[in-house]
Amino acid sequence: MSKILGIFTCYNRKEKTIKCLNSLMHENTSIDFSFIAVDDNSTDGTRDALLSYNNVQLISGNGHCYYSGGMRLGIQEAKRSCDMYDWILLFNDDVTFFPHAIEKLKTYSLKKNEIIVGATCDQDKRLSYGGVIKKALFKPTFEIIMSQNSRRFCDTFNANCVLLPTNIFKALPNIDNHYTHAMGDYDYGLEARKRNFPIVVSDFFVGICIDNPVDGTWRDVKLSRRERLKKKENPKGLPCREWFYFIKKHYGFLSACVNSITPYLKILIRRP
Repeated sequence: MSKILGIFTCYNRKEKTIKCLNSLMHENTSIDFSFIAVDDNSTDGTRDALLSYNNVQLISGNGHCYYSGGMRLGIQEAKRSCDMYDWILLFNDDVTFFPHAIEKLKTYSLKKNEIIVGATCDQDKRLSYGGVIKKALFKPTFEIIMSQNSRRFCDTFNANCVLLPTNIFKALPNIDNHYTHAMGDYDYGLEARKRNFPIVVSDFFVGICIDNPVDGTWRDVKLSRRERLKKKENPKGLPCREWFYFIKKHYGFLSACVNSITPYLKILIRRP
């Protein structure tokens, strides 16, 4: 029986969180799961619900961890005990996993020296999250992909479902502490590729995970320019300092100077 340590962060979506955990544990019977959950000060009973599981280690956040901060805490803790496990699973608690999804994902690896990304779909069976490829050398543009007739390798990933062999997990750094919410998973995947670890994405869907809607975000053209700007600089938007750092790190200083301005131009001319 394979031993897998799952790491996730959660905040105020108890029903989804519990549904996600149950879909993993009850439908992958050949896997012995343990979890590290970072609850970012939920007020809806999520913490108490997680405490009822004897295989969940709970870490309490301060309410300001967001995604990248929460995952950093979880990964930091996991590095202390990861030698006990065969694989490390990074996942989002809003994924409803299909039966045997992780068992299938584990066998999708041809050899145990690659990162395996599980593609997710929306309710209409359209790709929502998965592997990610760069579309340009000097501009931060990306495309989400999945494998089809042949295995496709990626430059990075959405960490909605990512299975890492323990030896690779140990060799990677934690999520960069420059990121509050977004870009942490992209950066983590890009760091893996810099270290020459292959990233392959599945040719099947591991579960349902709905795309984040544009409505109400900084990309929503129905909002005023002022409101869009405010939302962009929110931790869950695209904060300028973090976005500049990401581009500079992976594309260079000149690209960062040019492309960090692009979101402001989009707001100015009312484009998403």
